[in-house]
Amino acid sequence: MTDSKQTTARLTDTTQGPFQDLLVVDISGTVATSYAGKLLVDYGARVVNVEPDDGFVTRGLEPRLKNGHSALHGYLNANKQSVTAGGVAANHPAVAEADLVLLDPQTLPASVSLKDFDSNLCAISWFGLSGPYSDFQGSDGVIHALTGLMCGIGDPEGPPLIPKGYQAQMIGGLSAFNGALGYLLGQQEEKIARGSSPFFCLDASIYEANMCLTDIGPISAYNNIPLPSRMGINRFPPTYPMGIWPCMDGWLGVTCLRPSQWKAFCKLLELDDLADVPLFESSVARLEASDVLEPLILEALSTRSAQDLFYQGQAMRIPLARVPTMDELFHVDQYVERQAFSDFSYGDEIFKAPSVPFRLAKTPPAFGGRVAVLGADDDQWITPANSGSLRSRRQTTQASATPAESAQTERLPLEGLKIIDLSMGWAGPLAARNLADLGATVIKVESCTRFDWWRSWEATAEWIADDGAEKAIPFLYANRNKLNVTLDLETPRGRDLLLRLVADADALVENYSGGVLPKLKLEYQHLVEANPQLVMVSMPAFGCTGPWSGFRAYGSTVEQSSGLPHLQGSDAQPPTMQHVAFGDAIGGLNGTAALLTALYYKKRTGQGQFVDLSQVECLLPHAAPGILHQSVYGESPKRTGNRHPEHVPDGVYPCVGDDRWIMIQVRNDEAWKHLCEQTPDLQSLQQLSAGERLEQRDRIETSLSQWTQGQDATSLMHQLQQAGVVAAVLNNGADLLDDPQLIARDYLQWMERDYVGRQPHPSPPWRPGKAPLQLRTPAPTLGQHNQSVLGGMLGVSETELESLAEAGIIGDKPRLS
Repeated sequence: MTDSKQTTARLTDTTQGPFQDLLVVDISGTVATSYAGKLLVDYGARVVNVEPDDGFVTRGLEPRLKNGHSALHGYLNANKQSVTAGGVAANHPAVAEADLVLLDPQTLPASVSLKDFDSNLCAISWFGLSGPYSDFQGSDGVIHALTGLMCGIGDPEGPPLIPKGYQAQMIGGLSAFNGALGYLLGQQEEKIARGSSPFFCLDASIYEANMCLTDIGPISAYNNIPLPSRMGINRFPPTYPMGIWPCMDGWLGVTCLRPSQWKAFCKLLELDDLADVPLFESSVARLEASDVLEPLILEALSTRSAQDLFYQGQAMRIPLARVPTMDELFHVDQYVERQAFSDFSYGDEIFKAPSVPFRLAKTPPAFGGRVAVLGADDDQWITPANSGSLRSRRQTTQASATPAESAQTERLPLEGLKIIDLSMGWAGPLAARNLADLGATVIKVESCTRFDWWRSWEATAEWIADDGAEKAIPFLYANRNKLNVTLDLETPRGRDLLLRLVADADALVENYSGGVLPKLKLEYQHLVEANPQLVMVSMPAFGCTGPWSGFRAYGSTVEQSSGLPHLQGSDAQPPTMQHVAFGDAIGGLNGTAALLTALYYKKRTGQGQFVDLSQVECLLPHAAPGILHQSVYGESPKRTGNRHPEHVPDGVYPCVGDDRWIMIQVRNDEAWKHLCEQTPDLQSLQQLSAGERLEQRDRIETSLSQWTQGQDATSLMHQLQQAGVVAAVLNNGADLLDDPQLIARDYLQWMERDYVGRQPHPSPPWRPGKAPLQLRTPAPTLGQHNQSVLGGMLGVSETELESLAEAGIIGDKPRLS
């Protein structure tokens, strides 16, 4: 930890930030509400924490600085004001003045309901405001279990591994930020058009927000696509080789998806004989032969340097990653150059934590900052009289409404905005899809030879003849509510048509590897010549600057490069990944946040700007507990698998059936007594203290496992939840089709789509009323809207369209290049 006399936290001036006109109040102080507020304050909002007399629960979270303060609370709440409620937080004058109130309904006293608020509300809860799970006790582990993420992590025989930290709440807070900002944008537009706008109350479900990582599971199950079983640490179908393997000087992350990447990887390791085997051109075939291939790969890696292989492999266009430890993260040249970590000050202590992962060029975020002690700003809110003038002003601009009863109107908040989507895969398309769900017109641009690789990364003539491009489940999931045109951007005519589309667009998003758009002369400096007010979000894996800016990566590479795997699993296991493409979904959610932040500023000022997003830096907040532990204590936290260092029991236990498991977490004496009352073999141990439970961990967990083996996982979850014990069944993809909470909230919506028929689609994870936002159209077919967009929007004649098709510049079928 750095001596506070030698350095001070640097705070960027955000007085001209996108959100400088917003007053946001957090009255709950969960990790989720705090993270949503952090994104707002880092871009200029005035965020006020209205805390109980003993402070928000985050003030008690580890790790702790030498002065006793929580570093995690400091990271989440730097630059915010802190006031004590002096009673019921909902009655504090800051709430009456707020443009947005963040809260968790489960933290409200019984005397207060959402109907009592006369403000815009974003209610962030574990399961949403309705459904059979709405009163369940939640935790980050519960969410990972129910979404199906946890069932895929760990050894084949089990138990599955519980992801560490507060990742589910981080995702929930980020997702809620996106929903709330979308509705604030729509509110601005409605005020301009009508002179007033009703308050909104967004129901933001952390469970549904985290489904973005596993939504493809139930969709695949519906389509009778075999669901992969848990294959082991860092083994995720259909990709192979993919994993984190030891070298002489550390760990190397490997992902080889395309045949060309596999052949280059073999050449790098001097395994040329394997490269020439026709069978191994298929990723799935390589996975099936992993027992043969992996020993050869491990032997070749054992005598090589991870650092050298990383740079050599990237030079050969192989998505390799150096997997840094918590200590190494602070010294990685890419992260140092981009200031991926900032200094935060809390009292007389300084610590390092992740910076904002997306950077607006004209209005940069705060880098680090100062943390307010409890009640530091009480004197600014001494009397309710403060609220009078502002509240009167607001009532002239907003129609009176009861936010808890706000209903979905016909107009979606982002209607009228036009977004050009040049992205491929998962991250960029998800970022744009979220804006499409909110009503924006999103035009996806592909070409017939360089189509979105989520249609296929192993295209063949047979695949084209069978219309395989229109049957890819991942593509359907990520591209609903969009229009689609094909343009060959490598031709002058195709490039010119794109520039004409850009000319009246509000924003453009792309996630090409560095160097692609400059070759096409389509980087920001050229696009703003066509549209000076354009917002452009570029979201390559490592960002647009730094020595790694041109390196290639997949979502797995992003997770490997973030250091997050060093916090998962146990010391007996290699650094442990959580997902086949964890970085993609998280990058996509941050891409949405970046787009909306820049569009909010544009709505207020008329000015567009360039936004630089690093997908790897998007994952650093997920590693925050480990990063903070390293900064505060000078060492990484111990990897303990499913064994919590302070609580027993806290693990995953077998139930009746093949690969059926339940997660049980006891965090206090009351929950322990409730569990003992339900478990015959534990009833005699009810009086054990927390320390005594740690001493008898093996006995407790053995007794608990023996009991759960005779129980049905789903029934046991309900039994324990009703008894006041945190518990969750570990769902798989097929289970999610029948999940009672998702069914009750109409989470899956159904639409007909050419080539594949009726398909389920996940709803957006925030809703302004009881019903989810209604989806409008399924994913488009390749070039489906060439006529309506190029002909209708741009006025291209039928003759010219025919000429473009003959030249191969537009089309509706893939072609092998």
